[in-house]
Amino acid sequence: MPVKTRWLTAAALVGVAAVGAVILFWPSDEADPQAYPGSVSGYSIDDAQRLSRVRLPECARAGTRYFVDPEWEQNVTFDFAGTADCVASFLSGLGEDSEHPDSVWPGTSGQPIRPPEGSAIPWVFATGTPVDTWYTVLPGNYREQVEIAVDRTTPTPHVYIRAIDLD
Repeated sequence: MPVKTRWLTAAALVGVAAVGAVILFWPSDEADPQAYPGSVSGYSIDDAQRLSRVRLPECARAGTRYFVDPEWEQNVTFDFAGTADCVASFLSGLGEDSEHPDSVWPGTSGQPIRPPEGSAIPWVFATGTPVDTWYTVLPGNYREQVEIAVDRTTPTPHVYIRAIDLD
């Protein structure tokens, strides 16, 4: 094979490999079905956990919905339904006691936890529904405030989480 042909073949193979690498590693603009509408596209549930430093237990991952804030990507919102053991596992992973919330929302006005402004997250808490709430700041190089609300009035408790970057 002549030298020129070998160079052209090698260049073509390098080009194909480069295009393949870009396709494989470039974030997808397709919406993740677990992401709420309006969430920054191209992020997976794993990316959302990494951005917020909030770790979800394996028992909650399949049904978790999330929202990566377009204004500040370290601000991430999650919600999931899980068994009492799953909820306890999540809270203990944050250093919280599932039996002793910081407060119990009385359900007379407002909401115990709000979705990000401008998002299409349909969180609604009925008046009179008691909701357990926790507030914590994750330690580390940068701080993340985590607000958690747990509605235990349904057969499967529902957990609502907002992680807000403080730095």
